[in-house]
Amino acid sequence: MKIIKAHWLPIVRSILIAMGLLWLPIEAFEGLSNSDVNIPYGCFVALSVVVGIGFYFLDGHYLTGFLKKRIEIKSHGFDTKIFIEFADLFAQEGWKAVGVNDFFDSNVDEDLVSSKSLHGHVIKTYWPNERQDWQKQINASLKNERPTKENRPKGNDRRFPIGTTGCATVGNNKFLFVALGRTDASNNVTTASAETLICAIRGMLTKARAVCSYEPLSIPLMGSGLARIGIKASVLVDLILAAVLEETKQAKVTGRITIILPKDKEEEINLQSYARNWN
Repeated sequence: MKIIKAHWLPIVRSILIAMGLLWLPIEAFEGLSNSDVNIPYGCFVALSVVVGIGFYFLDGHYLTGFLKKRIEIKSHGFDTKIFIEFADLFAQEGWKAVGVNDFFDSNVDEDLVSSKSLHGHVIKTYWPNERQDWQKQINASLKNERPTKENRPKGNDRRFPIGTTGCATVGNNKFLFVALGRTDASNNVTTASAETLICAIRGMLTKARAVCSYEPLSIPLMGSGLARIGIKASVLVDLILAAVLEETKQAKVTGRITIILPKDKEEEINLQSYARNWN
């Protein structure tokens, strides 16, 4: 029922196509043989529904691909496996990328960091009572970077360039936190753009090349939430994929990179289109 509700229009279209495909040979046979094909109308409709649903799944998985949940982007230029799939980011193995503000704030107070952002969610989930440990790990991994000092009423006072990436781990969970958006120090609102998204992805991949040690890397749909890029999700995927492919061609990052898309974007994003455009 869920599939029917979400994709009722393609299902109806497939049934109508099936009716046409079934009716055409019947009409041709009757016209050429001067005889009638006696098929009850109910049986014809039922057969059309069965054939139509079969065509719907064939179309959804192999032709237009709107039902696909995972695809691989292949290239002869490198041997890294690159996938795009609808899945839970936190269920993935290996390293996970997370976009943060350019101050790497750790206080999830709905002002510096929103709990609704991926940045805030990760800190509250994996460092609920130990955000100082998260900040300590981040600071240690950024010790060779060159930030600028900023006067802020609260929060960290060191601003890092977009694309700067810090590492933090807890248990078996490994994260790469990348500066994705620029923060307005007067109101702590963070914004990003298509340019900063590509810069952030490439900077994160540069760091991943040094720390992943051939482990899988998962990248979420950055820029779709509080980063406020304001671009359609399908275009964001293209931007992220372009950055991944460009950086991978420069030098190998790791063995497998997966762009993880939220499941609520399944109706908006057709994975097969990326396979056609990028393979």
